[in-house]
Amino acid sequence: MQLEDGLFGAAKAQELKIYYASLFMVLAVILVPLWLVTYPGMVDYPNHLARCYIVAHYHDNPLWQQLYILDRQPLPNLAIDLIVTPMLRFLPLIVCGKIFLSLAAVLYVVGCGEAGRAIIGRPNWLALICAFTFYNSSLLYGFVNYVFGIGVFLCVLAFWLRIRNAMTPFRFVVCCFLSFAAYLAHLSSLVFLGVACVTIALLDFARDRKGRDLIIKTVWLGCPLLFLGGFVKKHSGQVGTIDWGSPSEKLITLLAPVSSYSWAMYAGMIVVLAVCGWVVLRGSSIRNTALVSAVLFALVLVTPKALLTNTASGADERYVIPAYLLLMLSIEPRWGRWQKLALGVALSAMLVHTESITANWLAISHRSEQVLEMGNTLPQGARVYALSSGSGSGLQSKLDRGLIHVIQFWTVSHGAEISNLFAIPGSQPLVFRSQPCEGPEWTECLSTYDYIWTDSLSASMRPFVLQIATPIATSESATLWRVNKSLSVGPVFP
Repeated sequence: MQLEDGLFGAAKAQELKIYYASLFMVLAVILVPLWLVTYPGMVDYPNHLARCYIVAHYHDNPLWQQLYILDRQPLPNLAIDLIVTPMLRFLPLIVCGKIFLSLAAVLYVVGCGEAGRAIIGRPNWLALICAFTFYNSSLLYGFVNYVFGIGVFLCVLAFWLRIRNAMTPFRFVVCCFLSFAAYLAHLSSLVFLGVACVTIALLDFARDRKGRDLIIKTVWLGCPLLFLGGFVKKHSGQVGTIDWGSPSEKLITLLAPVSSYSWAMYAGMIVVLAVCGWVVLRGSSIRNTALVSAVLFALVLVTPKALLTNTASGADERYVIPAYLLLMLSIEPRWGRWQKLALGVALSAMLVHTESITANWLAISHRSEQVLEMGNTLPQGARVYALSSGSGSGLQSKLDRGLIHVIQFWTVSHGAEISNLFAIPGSQPLVFRSQPCEGPEWTECLSTYDYIWTDSLSASMRPFVLQIATPIATSESATLWRVNKSLSVGPVFP
C-alpha cells in the first residue's frame, strides 16, 4: 500500500511539474509579441501610457498643471496608473508599458492554471487553451485595465476556492486585501468576483444548508463597498443614454476570445475550436462552477452595450471572457487518445492565432512609426486636435484604427496637448480642467488649437478642413495640418 501511495504521489508530482512547465511555455509565447513589437496594436493603449507619463511628470511641467487636475481618489480603474507611473522614475515609458503588459499576462496565465486546479482538484490541461485567450478583443482594443483585472479575478477566485471552507481571521483579511486589489484594477474584476463567489457559495448552501457558512464565505466581498459607494455617489450623474446593442452585436461579442484582424481567421478558429470542443466534451464531467459561466453569459444578454457615457462602453462584452474561461475550466475531460489529439489541435490553432496577431502588430508598429515622424515639425507644447472621420473598412481600417491614439506619444516627445487624451472624471486619475471643445461651431473650436491631425478624412469633411488649416505632413491616409490663426467664426462641420 505504501509503495502504491508513493508511486501515485510521484506520478502526481511529475504531472504537476509538466503542467506548470507547459503553462510557462504558453506564457513565453504570449510574451513574445509584447516585447517584439515597439508599438503593439492595442487601440487605447498609447493613450493610457501618455496619461501615466503626464501624471509622473505633472509637477515638472507648468503647462500640464494649467491643463489638468490630479484626482487622487481610489477609482476602480487604476491598474496601469498604479504600476506604470511609479516605474517612470527609473525606466523609459515604452519599457514600463511592456512590463505592465507582461505582468498582466503572468496574472492571466497563472490565474487560468490555478483556477483550473482549484476547480477540478488537479491540473486542468484546458487551462492552456484558456491562457491563449489573453489575446482577446478587449486587449486588441487596449482595455488593458480590464484584462489585468481578469487575471486578478482568476487568481483571487482560485485562492478563495481553496480556503472558503476553512476561513480564518487571517484569511479573511487576505481576502479583503485581494478584493481591494480587484476593485482598484478594474471595477469588472470585483463584479466577476461577486458573481462567482456568491453563486458558488449559494451552491454550497443548497448542499449543506449552513447559513452561517454562506455569510462567512462571502462577507469579505463587502470590504471595498465603502470606496465603491463613494465612487457611485460622486459620479451617479454621469448616466447617459442606455444602448442595448443589436442582436448581431451581441453575437459578435461572443467571438471575443478569438478576435482577429480578418474574418478568415475568425471563421477558421471558430470551426477548429468548435470541433475540438465537441471531441473533448465526449465522456467529460462538468463541475458545478459551470453555473457561474451560465450566469455570466446571461448577463451578456441582459446588460446594455453602454451604461455610462464615459466609463462603460461595451459593458455587455465584459462578461464574455470570464464566462468562457470558467466554462472551460469547469470541464474535467476523460483524456483518451482523441481528447489528447483535440487538445493538441486546439493549442496549435491558438498558436497560429497568436502568430497572426504578431504579424499584424508588426505592420501596425511600422505604420505607427511613420505617423509619429509626422510630428517632427511640432514645436514644444503644441496643441493638437485629433480628428478621425472613422471612414474605411476592411483589414487596413482595422490596422489603422489605433493611430489616433498613437499620436499621444507626441505628449512624451514634444510635451504636446492632444485633445483626445483619456482624462475623464470618475474614470482616470487625471482630469481636464476644461474639457476639449466639440462644435457645433467647429471653426471657433479648432481655432484654439495649433494643429489638427486627421486620418481617413471623408470627402465631405476635407473641403472644410482646407478652409481653416494647411497640410504640413502626410503619411498615407493621415495628415497633420497647421491651423490658420486668422480664422473667424464661420463654417460649420458638414
